[in-house]
Amino acid sequence: MVNVRGSCRIRGGIHSRPCSPSFRRAFTLIELLVVIAIIALLLAIAVPSLKKAKESARKMICLSNERQMGIALSAYLMEQKDRLPPSSCHITRPEQYWLTILSAYTSETLLTRCPADRSKYFIDWTMPLEDQPTDARWSSFALNALLDPLCPQTKGYYHVASRIRRPGYCIYISESPDSWTRYDHIHPENWGSIEEAKGQIAWDRHRACSSYVFVDGHAAMLAVERTWDWPGGMCMWFPQYAPGWPPLDN
Repeated sequence: MVNVRGSCRIRGGIHSRPCSPSFRRAFTLIELLVVIAIIALLLAIAVPSLKKAKESARKMICLSNERQMGIALSAYLMEQKDRLPPSSCHITRPEQYWLTILSAYTSETLLTRCPADRSKYFIDWTMPLEDQPTDARWSSFALNALLDPLCPQTKGYYHVASRIRRPGYCIYISESPDSWTRYDHIHPENWGSIEEAKGQIAWDRHRACSSYVFVDGHAAMLAVERTWDWPGGMCMWFPQYAPGWPPLDN
């Protein structure tokens, strides 16, 4: 006989198991621990993959941005009779900044900040420089001082791109360290070791690599050792000798 309230009766009393269709068995502690362990394992697998995906995305954005810089540079050279833009260490107005100058030669927005740059404070190039914090960073990028018309080492000779022996092997723009503030160029002529080179390049910003723009306008992601290998190896920084080094008797 079945009770109308859903309990199963047998002779002499009520059956120990309810007949209600709404009855559900709860998770045991072991089952709950197994589920938690599976979720933890999936997270352990997924998190590194997501991190690598984010790093790859930042790398591609930075390289794409520098390719746009290269396109703008090529357009600038055509209009300015093959003369490279000067560095910006003595500028007084935002429109004098070399990256601002190049931005006028491309339809794309040139980013002043690499997505992987950890610096907190950057200059706002839409505002006067005197209204900016002195510890604000100019950008994530720097020029090769040896291509600057004001560089005393080359006396301005190599700021004319057509005078550079192999422009496809000579670096014009590189990524600068996160700690730099109002610095916009680097001095390869002062490097005496790979450690000194790394001190002026953000050499590990993209998984032990950095992006560069060459005088011919192309951009590449390279390890710093592939651009500067001293002594006697590859050197893509000296315009009159790139990709090699000056003769030993110089």
